[in-house]
Amino acid sequence: MIPEASTEALTVRDDWQRFRDVTHMVDHWDRPGWSPGREAYYWYLTFDSLELARLARRCQYNLQLAYLDPVPLNGLHLTLPKIGWSDEVTDDEIHKIAETARALCSEVQEFRLSVGPLSGSRGAVRFSVTPWTPLQSLGELLKSAVKTVRGKICNELEFRPHIGIAYCNQAVPTDELITRITRLRSLPLVEVSVDRVKLVRLRRHDKFYGWSTVSKLPLA
Repeated sequence: MIPEASTEALTVRDDWQRFRDVTHMVDHWDRPGWSPGREAYYWYLTFDSLELARLARRCQYNLQLAYLDPVPLNGLHLTLPKIGWSDEVTDDEIHKIAETARALCSEVQEFRLSVGPLSGSRGAVRFSVTPWTPLQSLGELLKSAVKTVRGKICNELEFRPHIGIAYCNQAVPTDELITRITRLRSLPLVEVSVDRVKLVRLRRHDKFYGWSTVSKLPLA
């Protein structure tokens, strides 16, 4: 349980309040830039955690709604900064970015994250993740590696760390979804370890994401 007065508790509370202020979901798959066959490079965290998979599966079981596309349990991830579209970044740049990031992150210590409770955004159902500080620090190093090689970084949306478990596929009111999620917010949190970062080439299939790992960056 997260202490009520902690920074983490405030983050979780803010996540939930933001979602409760949303009146309608949007179609997550209707996103600018994506077209059939187009791929993108991202930094990802993935987790080898049975406890996380079980928690996600339990929540998905209780959220079987026609407008939600569940994330495969072997596809659970935390998205870090985007590097760029695959048709705009060369193979040589990707290699240099990976090596630059490897050097920058060589002294970053392994850390742990608390996953939960369940919350959401306008296009997805997702777990809150805390603390943010190590993720923000890691993200800045990764963006620095991209900027060192490319001279620029992608325009990023506000970075709110999360792990998605389902994507919305149409515009619907949030009333029913918020009611169902409220019942699941008391489930125990899960702790996961972060001991490496992945550079992935991301693609979209029919209502889910898949990726191939280009490089792995182990943390100290």
